[in-house]
Amino acid sequence: MKKQQAGMTLISWVIVLGIIAFLATFLMRLFPMYQEYYGVVQVMEGMEKEITANKLTKQQVRTLLSKRFNTGYIFSVKEDNIELERGKNNVHVDKIIIDYEVREPFIAHVSLVGSFHLEAEAKQAIK
Repeated sequence: MKKQQAGMTLISWVIVLGIIAFLATFLMRLFPMYQEYYGVVQVMEGMEKEITANKLTKQQVRTLLSKRFNTGYIFSVKEDNIELERGKNNVHVDKIIIDYEVREPFIAHVSLVGSFHLEAEAKQAIK
């Protein structure tokens, strides 16, 4: 009677560990990118309430965004990525648009790229 081998061989263990290492590296590179994105989402939700409740100029909005980004450790959003829009015949900001991209090195010459677009608009009061 021949004895059949049970379990995994050394080669199969190496393959499984290689796949696990690849996925772990992938997740470790993506996690900070999306953690920062959710910080930007929270800032934008707060700014939406802020521009709805208060009439803010472009400079005031830029200052508030800068302070909130510094507090939230958000470094990927640069001033060039922020667009502020005003309503017709209005000096106050009605809409904030943030469109930015994050590049994270992955393996060798391969990078992971995250492209994010967020908008916050002042809600109109119902009359």
